[in-house]
Amino acid sequence: MRVRVFDKERKCYFKSEVYAIINGGYYEKQLVLVPDKSGSYFKFYDYLDKTDDMLPVLINMIIPHRPDSWIFKKTNTIDENLYQNQLPENVRFFEFIGFPWLWEDINSLTRLLNGESLAIEDNVFEGKLYSDIFHPSWRFIETEQDAKDFMEEVYGFHDSLIKELHYISGAFVDIDKSMMPIADKRSVLLQVQSQQCRNFEMEFQGVTALNLRPADDKYSSDIFDAALIVKDESIFFSDCLMENVDLTYEGTWITAYSLKWRYVE
Repeated sequence: MRVRVFDKERKCYFKSEVYAIINGGYYEKQLVLVPDKSGSYFKFYDYLDKTDDMLPVLINMIIPHRPDSWIFKKTNTIDENLYQNQLPENVRFFEFIGFPWLWEDINSLTRLLNGESLAIEDNVFEGKLYSDIFHPSWRFIETEQDAKDFMEEVYGFHDSLIKELHYISGAFVDIDKSMMPIADKRSVLLQVQSQQCRNFEMEFQGVTALNLRPADDKYSSDIFDAALIVKDESIFFSDCLMENVDLTYEGTWITAYSLKWRYVE
């Protein structure tokens, strides 16, 4: 389960994996691995910014898949009250979704629930890191340098075109007609063919906007140049070269929290 987090104290964004989710709704918190030059650590972050009346989201979904080994516990039931005497009254803890080895380590989880940070080494997390992003055939664009290298490899999209585009929301209606309206996947698969390099595909994950503008009848669909900008752990792609993000551009553009790409036959 991969997310983009806004750290209000450090005033920056970072991407990470989620190791546990507690409570839900207004009181939801997510436990993530925080990258840091002096040593990465684990910490709970609020899902919602409660200091703002509009309650903006501080944790954006990129990959919704939860590890198969995760468990669900309600901490206010009689047989699941292991933490009742370990936490002060002002700490809300009524649901746990996450790894069983974390749930069973009362000391580590209690410290985290109390607002502490835990390093990777010498505790329950050592040797248990996982990642949702690894796949040998895909290359990820995480930095401006990644974007620059990619654009050089595909010749800036010159003499290329968008062959196909496929969007998956993650929302669906079940077989019994139950509504599952949460669009938690939000991915766009873009297939590109080129005269300058091998054909390739791009998968945007955690898509926040898709502005598709097919060419008018009097124009052709070939791309002369394009832009790929990385900012605040987000991606902006457009079928026209530009120096800065421009959401008023009248051509095709996409914004997302993550992007990976690969060559295809």
